[in-house]
Amino acid sequence: MPRMSQYDDDILGLLGQSTRFRGCQEIHVRLAERRPRGRRPPSLSTVYRTLYRLAQDGVLDTLQSPGGERLYRLCGTSSRHHHLLCRACGRVEDIARVEELSEVAERIGQDTGFGELDYSFELSGLCPGCS
Repeated sequence: MPRMSQYDDDILGLLGQSTRFRGCQEIHVRLAERRPRGRRPPSLSTVYRTLYRLAQDGVLDTLQSPGGERLYRLCGTSSRHHHLLCRACGRVEDIARVEELSEVAERIGQDTGFGELDYSFELSGLCPGCS
C-alpha cells in the first residue's frame, strides 16, 4: 500500500479536477490558493517529493514537457501506456502499450544484465486542431 502524507489528499483533489497535466510549481501555487485561512501550505520541496512518490506508486501519470518540465496528472489506467502531447495547446492522448517497445527494453536488459527495467515513451507534435 502506498505511503500517505498529510498533503496527498490535497494534491490528489487538485489533480482530480482536470485531466490536464500540471507542473509542480503550478500545483504548489494552486494548493496555496486553496488552503483554509490559518493553515500553512506545503513547501515547494514537499510538493515535489509528494508528486515524485505518488508517481513512483503508480497513482500519477508523468510526462516531460517539450521545455523539460516534469508534468503530472491522475493516472487514468493501471496498464502501461504512453503519451502523445500537443506542443501548442497541451492536449494529451494516451497511447496503448506498444509491444515493440517492451521487446526492445527486454532485449536491452538481457544484453546489459540490467533487471527490472522501466521506461517511458513520449511523443510530442501538433494535434489536428493546432496544425
